[in-house]
Amino acid sequence: MEAINERIKKGLGNFFTTKSTKSFIHDMNNALKAMEDIEVIRVLLKYNIVIQPEVTEFLEAYHEMMNGWQKKGKVSVVVGDVSISKSRCAACLLGKSITVYGFEYKHSEAEFPYNRIVYKYDFGMAYDVREGILYDLMICNSFLSKNEMQELDKIC
Repeated sequence: MEAINERIKKGLGNFFTTKSTKSFIHDMNNALKAMEDIEVIRVLLKYNIVIQPEVTEFLEAYHEMMNGWQKKGKVSVVVGDVSISKSRCAACLLGKSITVYGFEYKHSEAEFPYNRIVYKYDFGMAYDVREGILYDLMICNSFLSKNEMQELDKIC
């Protein structure tokens, strides 16, 4: 029983070293910028963590996030490049540094004129890294805006 409790405390820590943590975050960053589910799955498979409980939770949140901006039958497409910025979580991981992915999209097969409207969407990605080892990864939907980050930088 003690071994099971220790494994739970370690989360994904059993699967990563400091070197592989850096590689994973780099690979995941590229996958998230691609905005393609298959790219994210490839990274999780590459690191052999796709069936871990922490990853199952992450995938559920990722799927929900991806469905949040796409409309069935409207062919939702990303327009342009995905931007990346730093922010801080404003809820679950209060104050933790996260990476925000922002992009514009449109529903190209929506009825006119709605097929010409360009929308904005963003989401955050948080990694629980302790002493250089990855323990968990999460989608973050509540984070500081760029203006709030600038104000925070003035104070600090």
